[in-house]
Amino acid sequence: MKKLIAAAVASSMTAFAMADLSITGDAKYEYDHKEDANGVKQNTANTEMHINFAGKTGDTSVVAKFELDTSGDNGAGIDLEDMYMTTKVGDVSVKAGNYASSTTALIGEIDQGGRAQNKVTLGYKVGGLDFYVGNSDLEASEAANTVTVTSAASGSAATVTHAADDADGDTKLNNNMFAGVKFAVAGQNIELKKNSNTQDSFGIKGSVSGVTYRYEATDIDGEGDASYIELNTKVSGVSLQYAALDADVAASLDEDDSGIFAQEAGATTYGDAQRQIALSTAVDGTTVKLMSGTIDKGLSSSKDMDYYTITASRPLSSGSTLVVTYNDKDELKTGGTVGSNENLEIELNVKF
Repeated sequence: MKKLIAAAVASSMTAFAMADLSITGDAKYEYDHKEDANGVKQNTANTEMHINFAGKTGDTSVVAKFELDTSGDNGAGIDLEDMYMTTKVGDVSVKAGNYASSTTALIGEIDQGGRAQNKVTLGYKVGGLDFYVGNSDLEASEAANTVTVTSAASGSAATVTHAADDADGDTKLNNNMFAGVKFAVAGQNIELKKNSNTQDSFGIKGSVSGVTYRYEATDIDGEGDASYIELNTKVSGVSLQYAALDADVAASLDEDDSGIFAQEAGATTYGDAQRQIALSTAVDGTTVKLMSGTIDKGLSSSKDMDYYTITASRPLSSGSTLVVTYNDKDELKTGGTVGSNENLEIELNVKF
């Protein structure tokens, strides 16, 4: 019996040791002091943590990402952000589950993207072409309805009411399909994408004479065109960046958390164009970054929004990082005149 128990324990330990499992994440505590254009002050704080689990066996990986927040988008509690698997079926790569379109993906700074349940992306490479196709939307929910059923035997009628049915997670294989191809020409990376039956996109990025660039454009039926351009270079230890958005209508710009812009045109009602310059450098171990820009019609249909942000980031000997950010942006005051909205944020974060 002792030998059987020992063998069972050894077997379980071996299986655990062979499992390719990793746990990573990050956490932060942030304090905000805000003063709006009318002089109203507010102090808030938030604690947020992300925990990511990843397991792998052969060519198959599974990922689960959780967010723990005291006052996040979904309220306090635990939010399952991503849950998906990647694998291969012959020469076809498969990614399936609940996941978001990355902001580095095509038109990531233009379109909000976002997560979708039971999404699937298939990929296939041939020669220098990288093809992909997939589906990204939930089936629409069904409204409540009443059906009258008549008995064939007695001729009597009865009514049956079906309650409203929320989106059940099934994916529709129609206008929510997307497809695209990536390839390189003379060192420049190009991507063409059919986002849906009403939207097409194009992107190109590369480097010329020490300047990296990224240009992306999309055309949406009924809305027209929208584009994003980004230029980066480095001069005497200072990183320089120019980024801009332009759209025929404001509705085409709905990204509100791109990570590029200090203020987002997509978070405004009328903003249909944006320009921003960013400079960053290291001073005695502290990274300092300045961003300044303008959102056309950022305040109203006739008033632009100017803004600037200064950020100082420094790693601490404890393993955490201290980040201090000051934001100043135009805001409409009561009565319609333009004032200043100021925000001081102090953040302590760590990655593990």
